[in-house]
Amino acid sequence: MRARQILVVCTGALALATTACGGTSTNSPSAASSATSSAAAGGAVKVAFITKFPVAFFTAMDDSAKAWAAKNSGADITYFSCKSPSDVACQTAQIEDAVAKGFQAIVITPMGPEVIPAMNAAADKGVKVVLVDNNLDGFAKKTSVAATDNVKGGQAAGAYLKSVLKSGDTIGLMEGVRGVPALDARIKGVQDALEGTGVKVIIGGAETKCDSAKGATVAEDLLTRAPDLTAIYSACDDPAIAAAKVAKQKGKKVLVMGYDGLPDAAKAIQAGDMLATIAQFPGKMAALGVEAAVNAVQGKTVQPFIDTGTELVTKDNAANFLQFQ
Repeated sequence: MRARQILVVCTGALALATTACGGTSTNSPSAASSATSSAAAGGAVKVAFITKFPVAFFTAMDDSAKAWAAKNSGADITYFSCKSPSDVACQTAQIEDAVAKGFQAIVITPMGPEVIPAMNAAADKGVKVVLVDNNLDGFAKKTSVAATDNVKGGQAAGAYLKSVLKSGDTIGLMEGVRGVPALDARIKGVQDALEGTGVKVIIGGAETKCDSAKGATVAEDLLTRAPDLTAIYSACDDPAIAAAKVAKQKGKKVLVMGYDGLPDAAKAIQAGDMLATIAQFPGKMAALGVEAAVNAVQGKTVQPFIDTGTELVTKDNAANFLQFQ
């Protein structure tokens, strides 16, 4: 069965005021368990695909999930998204809405630890919860995680920066969202690699939340505190792209590296505005996440962690990353 290609976007206030965000279904508390029995008998698995907010990275995930559903029978997918990457109230309401409407599985890019109570409640109702893009260690009831191994990715970023920086250089690190293991690991990998190298490491004064505007502000702060900054590394590409623009506007020659593999980052690398990024594969995360959710509902064995890989992107291979993979 082809997926229902419904995109649901709501603010936290609207989502909390109504359960209209999502497809129609029964509101019975036993709906999830009843639907699971139906799936086991061969019916389509009802999946709520919840991403953070509608930017290119998550749109690529939606597209990949739709492509997977078009090729594989047995998934009925509804797509949810909020308007910002930090609207926890919106995402919490969407999780609760999915449970109330009898979805059997939730495939989600969680905003942070704040949504764990809602995911726990979903799991307690028998809903299979698969995390994609980022894991949350505090959520013990997950069915699976389909994501980048960000420890390995952070180490790869660190190894590359270690190869291009020298003793006496100064690098500014721009965090994403503190407390999100995927984002913290990207920073720690660089810190560990540069320890003992003589490279001075300074941390941006605020989280970027993986947002361009916040990234520009943090970059301004770093360049003010360290006018002779050699490099900037960001846990996310959007702030890195913004940092490269800030440095250029100030006439500073700063090596800028990001993490995500956004097509815009690949373009910035080709233009010489950025040095490198670590690419992720959102399409693989989505497809493998949906597959894991469907298999779990159908009673099949699912791996607890599905590593979707990373790749270092520099000027040599940036042309291969002008579209998401």
